[in-house]
Amino acid sequence: MTSPRRVVTMQAVPRDLARSGWIGQPAVQPGAPWSWAIACLLLGWGAGSLFRLRALLGINVLDMFGFWCLVGAGLCAAQFFTAMQVVDGRRRLFEALERLSGGFVKVAIPGAAHRGRGGAEVLVATADRAWVIGTLDVSASARPKAARKRLVAAADRLVAESRILSAELAAAGVRWPAEPAPVLVLTRRPVHGPLLEYGVWQVNPEHLVKLLDERSAATRVRGSLHAALAAWHDRRALQAQHRRRR
Repeated sequence: MTSPRRVVTMQAVPRDLARSGWIGQPAVQPGAPWSWAIACLLLGWGAGSLFRLRALLGINVLDMFGFWCLVGAGLCAAQFFTAMQVVDGRRRLFEALERLSGGFVKVAIPGAAHRGRGGAEVLVATADRAWVIGTLDVSASARPKAARKRLVAAADRLVAESRILSAELAAAGVRWPAEPAPVLVLTRRPVHGPLLEYGVWQVNPEHLVKLLDERSAATRVRGSLHAALAAWHDRRALQAQHRRRR
């Protein structure tokens, strides 16, 4: 069985998690989605071949198949660039987390679901305050009404999961003067600085350090609090493993 705290090297993940303030292994997008690019090239090549056969053989139906190959190539290209934007957004997020001062500890939340849709992914804490980080991958080109609907749904999900995590942590003996605050990181849609709306802080990856530094004393997590966070993380990781095996 693989240990939930085993350190592996992935894109944008520090090689020494403990030294860089991490408890657990953060879930990071592993790399570029080259399968979509390959599919786009193959469909484009197929479209060209079909159009050439249509010219050589005079079979009109080949034009229809060539057209659908072009449509498929366009869809694959759109998926490729969308996935690349998501990967880049997560890279910038974890780079921002690495720029936090040494007073912060970062806990990768085991079994995090709804990644990119407001699910709680990382707990960032000092001795005096904690934050629950989630992400939203809605595009900047999305229609305002649709984008707002997804934003509200992601904010509601993150608030609900933050409350659940707060109750779990309190039961494990981990408490702060105030409940952990939810922070929704928009990876593909710009927001003008930290914005408190729909019950969550909304930021781009570039705003995260400013938000946390300005609203936390950055008092280093030490001793019993760090041990309690690590123990909570390990218990939750084991529970997540058991749920996946069912």
